[in-house]
Amino acid sequence: MSAYPLNPNLRFVRGTNGGKIRMATVAWYEYAPAAAGAATVLAATVMAETTPTVIISGFTTPDVPRVLSVKGNVAGVAGTVTITGFDANGTPISEELVLNGATVVVGTKAFARVRTVVLPPRVAAGNTVSVGTGGKLGLWHALAADVRLQTKFDGADDAGTLVIDAAVCKNLFTPAGTLDGVKPLRILYLV
Repeated sequence: MSAYPLNPNLRFVRGTNGGKIRMATVAWYEYAPAAAGAATVLAATVMAETTPTVIISGFTTPDVPRVLSVKGNVAGVAGTVTITGFDANGTPISEELVLNGATVVVGTKAFARVRTVVLPPRVAAGNTVSVGTGGKLGLWHALAADVRLQTKFDGADDAGTLVIDAAVCKNLFTPAGTLDGVKPLRILYLV
């Protein structure tokens, strides 16, 4: 399985518009995304007492481009975590996620790779923050509202949800099926 376009340059006639032929590119992705996890990118990391903690190594790369999450270890953990990295096309992106104690807070941008994580100063001794992955998967293109999309999960049609945005990192597909790292997900669309 591949997390990259199998044939990003396949072009065919999409239709006619006033007698003109329009060409389109087929984007086809097939992979078996892992389940979301609260500490899959960065294990629980102790926050510094009075200054932000800048982390530049020790990350696990997400299995596919996907949204990230943050989670504190106890109810009182607060502050803003800043994550920088790259989208599916290698374009630099960043996102700020506001901690909500031990509740998982999920972002809205799909990261293919993490470069830095900046943790806020701690509220109390022993506060930690974990960075994980969510269930929304990133795509490699900014899609149009009239996109033709076909998805299959574990061999059956998947009625997941698609979010479209002008920024590539905010084009997200959430499968209806349960991700487990084994079942294949196929996404096919025209760009």
